[in-house]
Amino acid sequence: MRKLFFLLCATAFMACNNTGNDAADERLNDGVQDLKEGVEMKADTAGAYINEQKEKATAAINERKKEIDEKIEALKKDGSRKSAEIRKKLDDTRTDLDRKLEDIKNSTTDTWEATKQDVDKALDKASGEWQEFKRDFKELFK
Repeated sequence: MRKLFFLLCATAFMACNNTGNDAADERLNDGVQDLKEGVEMKADTAGAYINEQKEKATAAINERKKEIDEKIEALKKDGSRKSAEIRKKLDDTRTDLDRKLEDIKNSTTDTWEATKQDVDKALDKASGEWQEFKRDFKELFK
C-alpha cells in the first residue's frame, strides 16, 4: 500500500511538474510571438518611412529636372556658343539626376541612407552649377 501511495504521489507530482513546464513553454512561445510581431511592425514602419523618403527625393529630383529643362529651352533660343556649352553641362546634370532616380528606385532599406546622401549631393551640385553658370555668363541671364 505504501508503494502504491508513493507511486500515486510521484505520478501526481510529475503531472504537476509537466503542467508547469507546459505553461512556461506556452508563455515563452507567446513572448517569442509577441517579439516577432513587434519586429515585423517595426520593419513595416521603417519600410513606410523609407518609401515616404523615396517619394520626397523623387519629387525633388523631378522638380529640379523640370527647372533644368526650362533653362535648356530658354538657352536654345539664344543660339550662342556659350549657351550651347551651358546646355551641354545642364544635359549632363540632368543625366546624372536620371541616374539618381534609378538609384532611388533600386535602393533597399539597407542602402537607403547612402542613396539619400548621394541624391542630396547631386541636388546640391545641380543647384551650385546653375548658380555658377549664371555668375559666369551674366549676359545670357539678364
